Amino acid sequence: MEFSEKQLDGSYEVCGVDIQNQGELLKGLLYFPPKPFEKPYPIILYFHGFPQLFTLREIVKSHKYILDLGYSFFVFNFRGYRFSEGNVSIQAQVSDGHKIIEFVELMAKDNIFNKNDINIIGHDFGAFIALLICSQIKNINKIILVTPILDLRKHVFDDNFINTLNYINRFLPGNIRGISNVNEFINLTKKELTSEEYQIQKVVDHLSCGKLKIVIGEKDKMTPISEVKEIMQHSKIDYELAIINNMGHQYIDDEELEKLNKELINYFL
Repeated sequence: MEFSEKQLDGSYEVCGVDIQNQGELLKGLLYFPPKPFEKPYPIILYFHGFPQLFTLREIVKSHKYILDLGYSFFVFNFRGYRFSEGNVSIQAQVSDGHKIIEFVELMAKDNIFNKNDINIIGHDFGAFIALLICSQIKNINKIILVTPILDLRKHVFDDNFINTLNYINRFLPGNIRGISNVNEFINLTKKELTSEEYQIQKVVDHLSCGKLKIVIGEKDKMTPISEVKEIMQHSKIDYELAIINNMGHQYIDDEELEKLNKELINYFL
């Protein structure tokens, strides 16, 4: 993508991206590394979590070291979230993931990105989607899952999931579309999870990526360490596990964020 006038965010070139998928717009921001890094760039895609509390600019701000390592960074909202169109569903997010990778591959043909160096950061529910994608395609180089949701079925079938959705509808209006009818959304998701392609134990058996790393908090109650080990024992890919001492499912202070970022920096160096 070439522009007569570059758009800058500080020292980084950035452009807004609108991608049509199934007649609906998926919106994101694509950042390029500063000089002296040159094309074709390696690229990292950021798969966000549920309910996606941070703006795209805030996500970039927290991960700008990625750009300083020489990577392009693509952050976007899955359909159903914030400024992207459509309604949220597992199928929609998997389709969006494929569409984003297809977009990157098209730009690789113009020597903008390195087609052999496409990487993914999957956070929270975005980690679940990242694993689904990596079980279906073979061209992802590195994937790192940060405080992942793995056993989605466990959460959807939990009675507390209704309370979570009601909270989002009441206090985070507009963040997610398609969940206003809570019972209908839960039934739809339960139906989706009957498909083998969305069942995590079977998904990890078909993973195909160069390297895989999982970063998780020692006190994560959403996805305990024991659950990670139990699920990943089905994977044919060796994975690296990093545990952040005393941290829960989300970081709560700058020290924990620094530890998380250090794990990512070391992984992508």
